[in-house]
Amino acid sequence: MMRGATSVMRRLAVLVALGLAVAVPAGAQTEPARLAVTATSDHCDQGLPVVDYTVTNQWSSPVSVQVWWVADASVYGFAATHDLSATPDGAAGSFRLPFSFYSTVTVYATAGWPDGRVTTNASWAIPVADCDAPASPPTTVVEPSTTTTIGDGDSGNGNGNGNGNGYGNRNTTTTIELG
Repeated sequence: MMRGATSVMRRLAVLVALGLAVAVPAGAQTEPARLAVTATSDHCDQGLPVVDYTVTNQWSSPVSVQVWWVADASVYGFAATHDLSATPDGAAGSFRLPFSFYSTVTVYATAGWPDGRVTTNASWAIPVADCDAPASPPTTVVEPSTTTTIGDGDSGNGNGNGNGNGYGNRNTTTTIELG
């Protein structure tokens, strides 16, 4: 029974943290953002969307940053921890979502700073790569023949030997190999 209660408390803590992270609009912030986060999702791996992200320290202190994500405002997961030097240090990473049916994902970066402040910054909710879309059909290129055969035009009757008497070589076919 205790295990179920612990799981519920963890989920509640994440939702509260999410609410706090998103609850402060950018206009209400009194100092510049200490972290910058960008994310894209434009490809798939093994049929699942991949999210590529970059987190950048924009502050004068080194910091350890935890990167996590929320898909479709309901499912979340941990991506990575990055130790960043003082500005302008950054780190890039990627993660694969567990299912292909999500439509959006937001990437968050949370850091505890040496001055005791904890900040969270986020990417915009970005569209997720469509891994269920059919792949483009392969392009087939027809290779031209590399053998050309030239005959004398008279089916071997000897008229092509140049003297008009018909006594020429009846095997006047010439083959040219190209390439």
